[in-house]
Amino acid sequence: MAKGRIVRYEEPARRAPERSVYTGRARRRRRRRGRGLLFALAALVLASAAAFVVWHACAGPGAGRAQTEGDEAAQQESGSAAAGLAAPADGRIVVAIDPGHGGVNPSIGAEDYGSESGGLRESEITLATARALYSLLEADGRFAPLLTADGTAYLKPSERGAAAQAAGAEFLLSIHLNYDGSSDSSGFECYAAPPRLATNADSVRFGLLAARAFSGLGLRLRGTTGVRYLYYGWNDEKLIYESTDATPRSEPTFTVLEACGCPAVLCEEGFISSSGDMALLAGEDGCQTAAELYYQCLCEYFGLEEP
Repeated sequence: MAKGRIVRYEEPARRAPERSVYTGRARRRRRRRGRGLLFALAALVLASAAAFVVWHACAGPGAGRAQTEGDEAAQQESGSAAAGLAAPADGRIVVAIDPGHGGVNPSIGAEDYGSESGGLRESEITLATARALYSLLEADGRFAPLLTADGTAYLKPSERGAAAQAAGAEFLLSIHLNYDGSSDSSGFECYAAPPRLATNADSVRFGLLAARAFSGLGLRLRGTTGVRYLYYGWNDEKLIYESTDATPRSEPTFTVLEACGCPAVLCEEGFISSSGDMALLAGEDGCQTAAELYYQCLCEYFGLEEP
């Protein structure tokens, strides 16, 4: 299971500052100084306003707009480069593909490979699968895919979700691999946006399509249907419920599912610690096969026929 962590920040209780005792004469001096400062500030504001009027008359109405547009362009260029976004095209369906992990995580001071087992790294498999799916969607012509990360820089789940939302994504697929100390653990499961989110029903609908597709590949389904909800309780305790439990809960779920603003599913394709699962999902052929399954599910989810 992809690791998650929630940090709760609490501000320390603030004490009211101790009040100093002043004589009446000292208080009057402070009031006079305060009035003087107010008069000086008012004069400064009036002078600034006059200078702006003169500048605007000389520079023309386009000067301020040109500077603002330049700043916006720089911000857009910086944001796109950071997230590795593909510019969506009009009329095409924007799908955000989120390859789990990757990049140097400053909190650990090392590359975030996710889970590792048998010489395999989760981040490498998820990125290869995401890129294969990107190619399939791009070749289709009806989709405008984007990668929330490209493996070169570490991005927080909140940043990945925000990138998807900024691009107008209509669906987000987050790809991960599970891990367990026992090699006996195996199977597919995915986590949909929970019942308290408006995107819940569509998220579960895609999750069921994905569960059926990966079950057909030969992976056993974990839980009742392979579609589940995950919440974080106190001390980051993971609370897992089946998708048949429609009870709205207030606990947070995976950040990327909440931040993207669209239907979303985080798929734990299989266990990196299971040789049987990796025989189906790892390597060039395995990643391509998984990508094709996701592609088929997306076509069905959006009511499109496969080319």
